[in-house]
Amino acid sequence: MRFIIATLTLFLIVNQVQGQDEWPAERDTSGLIGQWLFNEYCDSFPEIYMMPEWYDLQIIYVQIDRDSSGFPHLTYHKMGVDNNRYFYPASLVKLPTLLLTLEKLQELYPKYKIDKYSRIKIGKAHSCQKEFKTDTTGPEGYPTLANFIRRILLVSDNNAYSRLYEFMGQEDLNKRMWAKGYTDNIILKRFARCDYEENRYTNPFWFYHLNGEVAYYQKARKNPNKWILPYKIDTRVGKGWLDWKTYRDKPKDFRYTNRITLESELDMMIKLILPETVDSADRWNISQHDRLFLLQYFSMYPRQSPIKEYHDYEEYEDSYKKYFMIGDTKDTIYDENLKIFNIVGLSYGFLSDIAYIVNLEEGVEFFLAAVIYTNHDDILNNDKYEYHEVGFPFFGKFGRIVYEYERQRPRTYRPDFWEIKTALGLPPL
Repeated sequence: MRFIIATLTLFLIVNQVQGQDEWPAERDTSGLIGQWLFNEYCDSFPEIYMMPEWYDLQIIYVQIDRDSSGFPHLTYHKMGVDNNRYFYPASLVKLPTLLLTLEKLQELYPKYKIDKYSRIKIGKAHSCQKEFKTDTTGPEGYPTLANFIRRILLVSDNNAYSRLYEFMGQEDLNKRMWAKGYTDNIILKRFARCDYEENRYTNPFWFYHLNGEVAYYQKARKNPNKWILPYKIDTRVGKGWLDWKTYRDKPKDFRYTNRITLESELDMMIKLILPETVDSADRWNISQHDRLFLLQYFSMYPRQSPIKEYHDYEEYEDSYKKYFMIGDTKDTIYDENLKIFNIVGLSYGFLSDIAYIVNLEEGVEFFLAAVIYTNHDDILNNDKYEYHEVGFPFFGKFGRIVYEYERQRPRTYRPDFWEIKTALGLPPL
C-alpha cells in the first residue's frame, strides 16, 4: 500500500521538483549524493529520487585522499542514514563473523597450533545441528575454516556462514563484537531452519594436527542469555508475511534475529582495508597472512577461484556477489585494474552492498555502502521482490556514477596499492 501511495504522491509533486538542484539538507549531509540522484535518476528511477524514504534508502560514500606519506584521509558523505531504522542485514552478518573467527584462531594458535587451514570435524549435540566431516572442494582436500571463509567471500555461501557461527558460539560472537565497539549490532541466528532457542546452541568442534591427533576440542555450547533486539528499535517490516503457506496479516517482527547497521558494517570494512586509519588497539587482531587471504578472495570472481563448482558461469557470473558497478549485467569483466572488495546482503526485499572499489592503474579508490528495500507489495516471504527491476539496476548505475566522478576527481598523491597487488599476485591462499 505504501508504494501505491508513493506513486500517487509522485504524480502530484513531480512538477514542483523539476529544476530542483539540491537534495534536502536533512537527507543529505553534503548535497553531493542528492545531486547525483537528481541529475542521473529523475528519468530512470524517479520514485527513488523523489521519495527515497519509501525505499528505506541509505547511502554512504567515502572519499579517500592520501597525503605525501601515503596516509589515507577519509571524507564521509551520507544520505538517509539512520541507525535507529531497522533493515534486515541478511549476509552482512558474515563479515563480523568471519573476522572474529580469524581473531579467535589468532588467540588459539600459540597454545594449540591451529589455524584456518587445520583439518576440522563438526559434531552434532542438539536439534537443528548437522555434522560435517568431509569436504574435498577446497585446495586442502578436507574440511577447514579457510574454505568456509572462501565460500563466503566468493558467493556468500550461507552454510559456510552457519559453520563459522557455530564455531564462534552465539554468546562469544556477540560479546567479541560488542567489545570492538559495535554495540548497536547483534547476531542471533544461523542461516538454517532453526528457531530462536535452537540458535542458542552450537556444535562441538575438533581440530586435528597433520598426524591425525586432536589438537583442540571445543565442546558444544549454549548461550545462557536470551538476547533480543532492543525495544527502542522498531523491528517490524512489511504489512504482512507468509509463514510457510499461512498469510499473516501483520508486519513481520525481526526482534529475535540479526541486526547490523550500515555504518557499523562500513566501519568494519574500513578497519580491514585501511587499518592505519584507526588506533592499533581498534584494529582487527588478525595476521598479515590472514589480511592478504581476505583481500585476495574479497575481490576474486567465482570463475577465478580454486573451487571448481564456482566455474559454472551460468550460475556464478562475475556480478553474482558484486552489486555496485556491475550488478545489472551478466557480462564477464575483463578490466584487470578494476577491483571490488565487498560484502552483500539480499533477503526479504532488502538489498545491501558495502564495497571498497579501486582502479589499480588510475589510482582510484573509494568506499561505497547502501541499502534499499525493494518490495512494492510490502508482503514478505512471497518471493515477489524487485531486485532485478529496481535494486540491481540502481546499485549498478550508482556505483558507476561515483566511479566516474572519482576518475575525474583531482588527487595530489596516488595510492600505491602495494598490499592489494601483493595479495592479487599470490597463488590462491
